[in-house]
Amino acid sequence: MRGIRIQAAVIAGATVLLAAVAGGLFLSTTLHNRLLDNFDTTLNARAVDRASLIAGGATPADLTNSLVQESLVWIGTKTGQTLASAGNLVVNGPPAGTTTGVRSATLRVKDSDGTADFETVRVATVAAKNPDGDTVLVSVGGELDSVNDPVSRMRFLLLLGSPALTALVMMLVWLTASRSLRSVENIRSTASRIHGDNRDERIVVPSTGDEIERLAVTVNMMLDRLEADHERRQQFVGDASHELKSPIANMRAELDTTVSTDPEWPDTRDRLIVQTDRLGAIISDLLVLATRDEEVEFDSETIEFDDLVLSETEAAVRSSDLNVDVWDMEPARVTGNAEHLRRAVRNIVENGVRHANSTIRVEMHRRNGSVVVTVSDDGAGIPEADRERVFERFTRLDDARARDEGGTGLGLAIARETVERFGGSVRIGESESGGAMVTIALPIADED
Repeated sequence: MRGIRIQAAVIAGATVLLAAVAGGLFLSTTLHNRLLDNFDTTLNARAVDRASLIAGGATPADLTNSLVQESLVWIGTKTGQTLASAGNLVVNGPPAGTTTGVRSATLRVKDSDGTADFETVRVATVAAKNPDGDTVLVSVGGELDSVNDPVSRMRFLLLLGSPALTALVMMLVWLTASRSLRSVENIRSTASRIHGDNRDERIVVPSTGDEIERLAVTVNMMLDRLEADHERRQQFVGDASHELKSPIANMRAELDTTVSTDPEWPDTRDRLIVQTDRLGAIISDLLVLATRDEEVEFDSETIEFDDLVLSETEAAVRSSDLNVDVWDMEPARVTGNAEHLRRAVRNIVENGVRHANSTIRVEMHRRNGSVVVTVSDDGAGIPEADRERVFERFTRLDDARARDEGGTGLGLAIARETVERFGGSVRIGESESGGAMVTIALPIADED
């Protein structure tokens, strides 16, 4: 956390400092140019005023007597001859040449102690005609103190204020980041405390309305999923252990009490084969459910669903003496994994075969963009209160009969989970004969 705060503060400080430096340079340059323009305008106006006086007949000496201190007035001819001059700038001729305009010149400037040093000054030069018709040049110069001093003061203030502003911004960013990361630290510390003994603990969601609040909500949702997944795995392990324990115990009892020379050995062997088949069916179903729980992606393809339903119905009733009504089988294609959909249909048909008295009925229709398959039997049916419970894993409404006939209590659960995986649904109702009617609905594949 400290690293993030430091990084945020340093980045913010560097950004502010760079912006302050760039802004200071821009402002100082703009101010300098503006002041220099005003200064040049003032010098040029003074030169023009004196030139107009010369044109009116004033003598050059009179125009230099009113000179303001720390400025220069030079009046002379186009050839560079000095007619009059005054000021604290040491000149022996035209201070900036005989060309009219405003320009910079390096001149010697007298100090108060009488010494003179070279400095850069601005000089404005204009031309005028005296009453005799001769051209007279008037140059007015001034030191750049009035330009440089304000710019220097502003640069000093910027130099002094930029570090202070940078430090202030860094401190504010540090405090803001610390406040925000405090919630993140709470989330981290709470998450680190959650383990097998307190899986129900959750993050306290701050009412900030920002990403931190959404992060806390997301973490809690993830913890809910993990807890649900753990409970599902625990339930799966417990159910699997319970279901496997019974046939294994029965087989062990049979083997302990029977020898191969026993006259009842053939019957015992047949019972052991039934128990072995039951174990195989349970293990196979458990593997399917484990795959579902891991949410493994299945390969999907377009399937002729009517052919699949017909083949699985024929296979399921082949060893029974039930009457089978298969009619109104409208052709339809669906998208899904053929192996898993085949198992789902087989589980539902076998469930009907197991509970029917004499007849099962299989229908298939296209309806509102879906293919609907119904498997009906004339058995005892399923009470309305139990029609959702039978889709839970290892659920048997008639436990003794289901065990005798090889049911594992997983078939309908597998069927529903498989069909829902491919966008469909499975529900149970009542058939016309009073038995159970299981309905499968799946989206019809794109006709293209």
